[in-house]
Amino acid sequence: MTTEISPSSPAPQTVSLPLLDVQNLRTYFPIRKGFFRSVAGYVRAVDDVSFTVNAGESLGLVGESGCGKTTVGRTILRLLEAKSGNMISGRVHFDGRDVFALHAAELRRLRRNMQIVFQDPVGSLNPRMTVGSIIGEPILVHRLADRSMIRTRVAQLLDRVGLPSASANRYPHEFSGGQRQRIGIARALALEPKFIVCDEPVSALDVSIQAQILNLLADLQKDLGLAYLFIAHNLAVVEHFSDRVAVMYLGRIVEISDSRELYKNPKHPYTVALLSAVPKPSPDKTGQRIVLGGEVPSPSNPPSGCPFHPRCPLYAKEKDQRCVNQMPPLEQKGAPGHRAACWLT
Repeated sequence: MTTEISPSSPAPQTVSLPLLDVQNLRTYFPIRKGFFRSVAGYVRAVDDVSFTVNAGESLGLVGESGCGKTTVGRTILRLLEAKSGNMISGRVHFDGRDVFALHAAELRRLRRNMQIVFQDPVGSLNPRMTVGSIIGEPILVHRLADRSMIRTRVAQLLDRVGLPSASANRYPHEFSGGQRQRIGIARALALEPKFIVCDEPVSALDVSIQAQILNLLADLQKDLGLAYLFIAHNLAVVEHFSDRVAVMYLGRIVEISDSRELYKNPKHPYTVALLSAVPKPSPDKTGQRIVLGGEVPSPSNPPSGCPFHPRCPLYAKEKDQRCVNQMPPLEQKGAPGHRAACWLT
């Protein structure tokens, strides 16, 4: 009697979930008019935005001022809530947990892992508090150390961001802009987070200081395994800092790709126009600057179809009516993972 041995089934593959998963995010702000301040419409600051961020990854979010980048970051962290007429919908999962479904106590615990570095290093720091109190306050609030240990922990954080421990006894106005931003980064690191929203952290700084802060953020990511949502309007900065890049226009993501692929082979005409405006380091590498006509439409009254079509050079040439009548899907264009929302590319 022979015994048949069936081939062993392959071992199941484990699929790692992204650290942050944002799907169909919308944030609308009410427009109030009249004596009774009734709602007459909405500003569609964020309109159907979806993306993911993996552990240890940097996702750059770029676009013109007013396109909704900062609103995306603040909505993800629930610094903006669905109150006072605000309309917020969609899904935000962080480390497998539904951020929008959390109660106050649960959200407070989750905030340890989700922090933010603000754009303005002056306005984001309390001028009446010493640097030691600013950095130590979140540690006290979350009860991560006794008061006797706070001073040591603050000194460690200051050293981590390149400031002397004696800085703890000084006030924010005694520091330069770059040093203030280092203090803001130290405050964000105080709770040992997994994910940090960097809301244009270098836009208010001199170019030489920008490089120092970017190098600091890169070193922290390498040492601590941090994930970043890096919001910026400077595409040259994002190119060298981010693993992937998402381009926003009028509240929507119009293109998302690996950083090298996007800068080498942009698919959306808006991305092409943005990249044409990036200064070239060599005078021999001059390209044709694409100047977009018209004004950016109002997010309270966006155009039908593709929101970019009133300013789009491709639509001006092709006159494809799908651009006017249908919203283009964010679909793969070329290399795997390279997606763009355009009918004509």
